[in-house]
Amino acid sequence: MLDAYMDASGLHDGSPVISISGFVADASAWVEFTGAWEAVLHKSGRPSRLSRFHAFDCARYEGEFLEARWSFAERLLLYGDLTEVICKSGIRPVSSSVVTGCFGQISSEELELIQREENRLGTPLDLATHMILQQTSTCARDFGLDETVNIIFDQDRKEVQEHFVEFVKQYSGGYHLGDVFAAVGFGNSREVSPLQAADLLTYGTHHLAQISQALPDYRIPDFPIFPALWNMLVDLARSPSTSPLGLLINTPELRGIIERVKNKQMLPRRNATST
Repeated sequence: MLDAYMDASGLHDGSPVISISGFVADASAWVEFTGAWEAVLHKSGRPSRLSRFHAFDCARYEGEFLEARWSFAERLLLYGDLTEVICKSGIRPVSSSVVTGCFGQISSEELELIQREENRLGTPLDLATHMILQQTSTCARDFGLDETVNIIFDQDRKEVQEHFVEFVKQYSGGYHLGDVFAAVGFGNSREVSPLQAADLLTYGTHHLAQISQALPDYRIPDFPIFPALWNMLVDLARSPSTSPLGLLINTPELRGIIERVKNKQMLPRRNATST
């Protein structure tokens, strides 16, 4: 049995990118990771004992970091130490980002096609969720053909949580790869350290996606998060266990997905005899 911890970014109205990222591992890896993560958070000499790590607060100097007057250098060192924990742990990253504006670059007929119930790829959130489930199921198969996965999302608004539960259920019922998913639930990142790692990865991939697309309204943050994450993100994009298309979907990739839907070349369905 594997556990996958996920977080999402850019779910607010008007966001140029939606990202869902997280990590997959077995119980022993998560126990080892949690011990190392907590040791970094509670290391002596820090300005305060953090109740959790939140990437946005760390980068923007808000929340507990502001309350305890963490310096820029102290925050950057903490960020780097936590990234090192991730890189040294036996946990596998998965990530999916969708440029929301690409849906305005396709025809109404194409949009209607991918919005059909049997496809359900017609919104940025639907597409990002589909791709992260596809990557997670593929990653699970690398652990073993009989492995199953529990997905734990970070808590969010009620409607967002309902979306994830319903989508995983529909994916599991419609695709053969859905057999891998045992359960889906939600956790509080203050109590679940792996969700803090998912938050760190999602924050980085969300910004990286905007940078890579040179989106006109994007402002690079003052906090230099990317050197610490860059190699991990590049490894994720190149990893044979994850789809490079799953890392970032923009207009060309969306058009490619539409063509596969038209040609019935998507994932094998339960009622299909072949791809």
